[in-house]
Amino acid sequence: MEKPNAYSISPGLTVAGVVVQAGGLMFPADVNSVKIIRADKSGSKSFIVADLEKIKRGDSPDIQLQGDDIVEVFAQTSKLIPYGLYSFFSTLIKIGIGANIPLVK
Repeated sequence: MEKPNAYSISPGLTVAGVVVQAGGLMFPADVNSVKIIRADKSGSKSFIVADLEKIKRGDSPDIQLQGDDIVEVFAQTSKLIPYGLYSFFSTLIKIGIGANIPLVK
């Protein structure tokens, strides 16, 4: 997610809604296995897995969040290298455009 943080749970907030509230997903996000960690009154935790692609298509219902739920979005390993290269070169280009530092002698 672009802006990971603790967000207030408003009535009706869903997994897709909190992803939007957090600025959306970054390229390497594994959208097919978003994990919701939910603790019950006794303190034991349960795990719910949401598939954001299925939710987006309407093939799966969006999951309504409860207070103290934790939503985890992990990176898909196959997307990490391309994303890392993209981030590196976009930073390099920003530095090259915004500074008087010669990139090549």
